[in-house]
Amino acid sequence: MYPVRERYRGVSPYLRSVSEFAQSVEQRIPTLTRSLDRYLDLHFEEIVEEWQLLTDFELRDLEKRVDKVTVDIDRLYQKKSDIGQRAASLEAGIREIEEGLKEGSDETR
Repeated sequence: MYPVRERYRGVSPYLRSVSEFAQSVEQRIPTLTRSLDRYLDLHFEEIVEEWQLLTDFELRDLEKRVDKVTVDIDRLYQKKSDIGQRAASLEAGIREIEEGLKEGSDETR
């Protein structure tokens, strides 16, 4: 094939310098995104404190604690149910004893 001359292979230095200049100017023009990013970078800690935001670590820690409390609450409800059943059976036993005492006192009369 035909050999390609070196000067035609790459982008010309003039086009490269124009492109670099345009990128440089573009980076220096203030935009809302850049301004907002810069503001957040400078004031991140104050924003987190003021808005009482949570980090991922704190959120995961709270989720674990909520899970533990939920398990404890479930156990307490189960124990409450068990105690309620035991109390009902004790009341039934007390009623039987009271009725037996009443019948025994009625027989002695």
